[in-house]
Amino acid sequence: MLVFYTLQFLLWISCCSSVPSFTISYANNTFIRNGVSHRYVSGSMHYFRVPPEMWRDRMKKMRLAGLNTLQTYVEWSSHEPTPGEFVFSGGLDLAKYISTAQEVGLDVILRPGPFIDAERDFGGLPAWLLKNGDNIKLRTKDKKFMDRVSTWYKKLFTLLNKYLFENGGPIIMIQVENEYGSYGLQTGHCDKEYLAEMRDLIIANVGENVLLFSTDGAGSDMVMCGKVANVYSTVDFGCGANVKEAFSNQRLFEPNGPLVNSEYYPGWLDHWQNKHAKVDTKCVVNTLDAMLSLGASVNIYLFHGGTSFGFGAGSNNPPFAATPTSYDYDAPITEAGDLTDKFWAIRDTVGKYLTLPEIPEDLQNVTEKGNYGRIQMKFVSTMFDSKGMLSRTRNLSELPKTFEMLDQSYGFMIYETQISRLQTDPVILNVPGIRDRGTVFIDYRPVGILSRSEKFYSLPLQILPGQKLSLVVENQGRICYGPALADQKGIVGNVTLGGQVLKGWEMTGMPLENGARLEKYCAKVLTSTTKNMEMKKLLRENLGRSGGKMTFWAGEFLLGNSVGTAKDTFLSLAGWHKGVAFINGFNLGRYWPIVGPQKTLFVPRTILKPYPAKNSIILLEQDHAPCGHGDRSQELCVVELVDTADIDGDTPSGDKQEQSNKQEWNTW
Repeated sequence: MLVFYTLQFLLWISCCSSVPSFTISYANNTFIRNGVSHRYVSGSMHYFRVPPEMWRDRMKKMRLAGLNTLQTYVEWSSHEPTPGEFVFSGGLDLAKYISTAQEVGLDVILRPGPFIDAERDFGGLPAWLLKNGDNIKLRTKDKKFMDRVSTWYKKLFTLLNKYLFENGGPIIMIQVENEYGSYGLQTGHCDKEYLAEMRDLIIANVGENVLLFSTDGAGSDMVMCGKVANVYSTVDFGCGANVKEAFSNQRLFEPNGPLVNSEYYPGWLDHWQNKHAKVDTKCVVNTLDAMLSLGASVNIYLFHGGTSFGFGAGSNNPPFAATPTSYDYDAPITEAGDLTDKFWAIRDTVGKYLTLPEIPEDLQNVTEKGNYGRIQMKFVSTMFDSKGMLSRTRNLSELPKTFEMLDQSYGFMIYETQISRLQTDPVILNVPGIRDRGTVFIDYRPVGILSRSEKFYSLPLQILPGQKLSLVVENQGRICYGPALADQKGIVGNVTLGGQVLKGWEMTGMPLENGARLEKYCAKVLTSTTKNMEMKKLLRENLGRSGGKMTFWAGEFLLGNSVGTAKDTFLSLAGWHKGVAFINGFNLGRYWPIVGPQKTLFVPRTILKPYPAKNSIILLEQDHAPCGHGDRSQELCVVELVDTADIDGDTPSGDKQEQSNKQEWNTW
């Protein structure tokens, strides 16, 4: 009897007291989770694109679709906005995000970069890495780069180690680098020493018991370039691919172990001026079914895309093309959190292989949105008038300096110089290093646009000695993919007029990173102009001179006329041209409705104040305000909060949809 109880006790110790583990059985071609064969079906969602109050809702919907795992990138640039300053609070509370996933019943796959792509500015790398231009070699074993990554990883994993699976948390796998194979091929150098250093750096911070993996496009050359010892190689591809052929390229480097598609695309990304990308649901579920039937583990990128609020959206190159604020991605869960037909089709497919949760009786397929009506906008001032209160940096230099040289990551920079000598009439202004869009003024009157995306780098001018030349330069998003990552912003290099280098520049940084400060400025100006008619007259004259370009506008609104819960809504900017929108000091992101495809901006209910509190809205209109100057009617000076999104509007490209295979970008 004693032997029996001793055996029972030992079995209990083995079963219930062992350290949690997540490993690979190479003999059985499967993952092993706590001793049991395991297959994950996961979905990607980015905490930095979703208001924190909505994390749980989106995760519960992922779980409802049958998913058992959440995959997420970690964005270095958001967490370390300046060297040594770390932020892990509010919408960047990564620990809360990961613990919420565990509470919902999701394991977590962590992708800490340091480069993440994700259509984010600079692929998630902090802009301050470029302060000294090409003095740092990105994504290499360059000591200057690796020292910064080491400092970042030490801070990151000190925070996250308690959430590793072996420590009782949900993190089952950590990615080493990110799609490095394509980058190595693009740059012509597959830096295996760098990959080994990245692997060893992660191990030094989390220990040797965490499963490490890599992700590359499903081409043998990419997988080979991204392969490093003791890191499990996986592939990524979209619907319509030859599944067996794609996985055969993984098998070249991982002859045993689970088949894994780490990025299965149910949709695709957008660019301004190009048609909204859509991927057929039938294609998505057919390829998903084919993968699952082979026993593969699959991550759906993205299951919920969210929004690139603020200045977070990046760009691609070549040709230079900026991504819009919406990151809807034609994903199964829309930008606003609604469930699509694609969602239910994926759930049905996953249900053939995994147990599905019950559908809650109170589930709302589409949540009610707010239709809060038109908002009258009032002119505040030009950007030039605001320099004294909103600028963060002022610098004098013989030659132009970039954003990064002046410790600015996002927003706008005003470059100004006085013309000292007589010019031909007309004379050519040439700015080959415009990064990315420049509005040109002479004595504060607009005379033209320079555009990197449209390859407009020069402009004929009529300008006299003593006149001031001003260029307001917008960062439209640093390049997020490919070999040209070191994408400094502002003016890179010299500016010439009639072939002569212009010198003696004043640079004024307008990052617009502080929404509360912007609110305070607009309120102060509007209050002052009700009392000071001379000031009002001067500002209105400056508005007329500007033609509505680079101008601030403000309005107020209530959510109905009775106390109630705020609803998600969408900001429609019909008649406005291009700019940035803020509500209650929160930067909603960029708008550019005249070129599409995005016509409305998502406004999450979490930033709105319920009745009877007043809400504020501010626009920086960069190009053409529809009212307030010349013969434009004040009645046109409105925006509208509507209950329907429009991210599929007309574009200059017509019905032509961009390519939908990431691997094809290698030939751009």
